[in-house]
Amino acid sequence: MKREAATPVGTVGAVVLYPRDGDDATRASNRAAALLTDARVRIAVPRELVMSPRFDLGVAHGVVAADELGPSVDLVIAVGGDGTLLRAARWVGSAAIPVMGVNLGNLGFLAAFGASELDTAVAAAVAGDLVWQPRLRMQVEIWRERELRATQLGCNDVYVKHGEQPRMLRLRTTVGGSFMADVRADGLIVSTPMGSTAYNLAAGGPIVEPGTNAFTITPICPHTLTHRPVVTSAEHVISITHTGPDAGAAAMLSVDGQWSFPLELGDEVRVRRADVELRLVPPRATVFDVLARKLGWS
Repeated sequence: MKREAATPVGTVGAVVLYPRDGDDATRASNRAAALLTDARVRIAVPRELVMSPRFDLGVAHGVVAADELGPSVDLVIAVGGDGTLLRAARWVGSAAIPVMGVNLGNLGFLAAFGASELDTAVAAAVAGDLVWQPRLRMQVEIWRERELRATQLGCNDVYVKHGEQPRMLRLRTTVGGSFMADVRADGLIVSTPMGSTAYNLAAGGPIVEPGTNAFTITPICPHTLTHRPVVTSAEHVISITHTGPDAGAAAMLSVDGQWSFPLELGDEVRVRRADVELRLVPPRATVFDVLARKLGWS
């Protein structure tokens, strides 16, 4: 399989720090800010984080909103775990700005650097040694009575799942306009290759190498054992319609585990390839190296 080419980030002159809450993240962000300041790099933080009373304003040389991002910002540094990197990617939206993760969490499939490599990460950014690769993202639409009710960008996955009451759902699923199945399950996950090691993996779905042009459709606890995960081209539109049961069929849609929307009977979820891909500074290790080290495959 052809691997994705890497594109140089270039020498950075302005960086946005996007840290998670917590003492570890505050210390790491302050350290990154000091290193970047010494290198004469301008630093900003998201305005939404400045509004949080838990955030240490000491790292902020400026503030910026997502809709203010422009060519003057060269890099977004997400300080935390994979969830923080996903929040940073959602915050960046369609702006073509590379995102680099410094992992303070446990697994850390997405981050380019570990917590002990913070100085190395900043030095690489300042020296112009970073590269980014495109990562497939999904555009998620919710349709109700032929009207578009909501739309969101997703990097990892979108899933439909039962509400507070654990009931089996019927989810009519089509791929590229062709009927796939009336899935009877607790829910259904559609994931990108980047998200294949998240909820999809926990639900028994396949691990898909980054750069593969594919979506994975994985049932959650299917009530028919013949319903199995399916991998399909990302060029197809996937449609999931909530068809039942008629009583007590509350369902919830979630995108990247960070945005939710309550579904009603008859609602249709459409998943398509997003027009703008995520520019991710990738881990130096391959996904297979990470699996061998973190999941004990070695």
